[in-house]
Amino acid sequence: MSKKIAAATLTYGDRLNFLCQSIDQLLEQKFIHIYVYCNGISLTNYQKLREKYKQPQLFFLYSEENLGSAGGYNELLQHIVKHDNAEYILLLDDDNLIPVDCYETISNLTINNDELYYFHRPDRALPKIATELKKPEYVLGSPNSFLGRDLFSLIRKQSPSYLGDLAAAPYGGLLLSREALSTGVLPIKELYLYADDYEYTYRLVSQYSFKLIFSEAILIEDLEKSFHLQKGIKLLNNRYSNASDLQLYYSVRNNTWLGLKRNQSIVLFILNMAFFSTIFSLQFIFSLKIKKTKIFIKAIRDGFALNKTINN
Repeated sequence: MSKKIAAATLTYGDRLNFLCQSIDQLLEQKFIHIYVYCNGISLTNYQKLREKYKQPQLFFLYSEENLGSAGGYNELLQHIVKHDNAEYILLLDDDNLIPVDCYETISNLTINNDELYYFHRPDRALPKIATELKKPEYVLGSPNSFLGRDLFSLIRKQSPSYLGDLAAAPYGGLLLSREALSTGVLPIKELYLYADDYEYTYRLVSQYSFKLIFSEAILIEDLEKSFHLQKGIKLLNNRYSNASDLQLYYSVRNNTWLGLKRNQSIVLFILNMAFFSTIFSLQFIFSLKIKKTKIFIKAIRDGFALNKTINN
């Protein structure tokens, strides 16, 4: 039986070269509606998109201000809940390219009401590794870890139990059901950028008992490689060595906050933070990236401040 499936994508500034490829591929398929949230793009480029694409199933939303992924997906999902009756929504980043049989493949899947799907993006290895290891939490790190690293992984309480393959997943490649949308759960706007997708899906899994299923039924291509996938000399580099100042700040701030939220032992979390933040800082210093050290330390401090703001 055919499913009513919509697709939605969010822009991250002016990246029309990627976005148009993504839209063109979506329009080749039978999605009942396609939503493009133009997040922080110039009015000129927004008008170009409106002039280029006139298809009735395609809807554009616009924010002159860049709300980040958290704010953008928050607004986009609210709009879909109010104005769309699709059974499923496929979320995509603006540089995600779906295969030609994407709609048909999803339509033929048997999906239970309590299931969410994450479709594999080969450039993102963690979800596949987590599934193969049968360790759903591998995508987040152990509860007391700092930025996914844990000196005390063997000294821990019983691991949380998850019903699906993953404890969390990115937006791009995520298939949300109407049941998930009906919970009222939305990304937290204050996170702005980075880790907001994992926090959002983690809430659906941990608080609402959704099963997050990893699937290779379709493979989604990333047209642009993420900053943390770019390689350097291993000894002097870490996952943030090639990050912009903005990427470094929000990723570290938000992951610090998420660590404070998830930890089972604040003492072990702080010890991990002290050890690994020293390692990261020394890597920045020895590679002559002094500015990154300052941003890194500020981001950790602001993660603690954010913990008080959001929780209160």
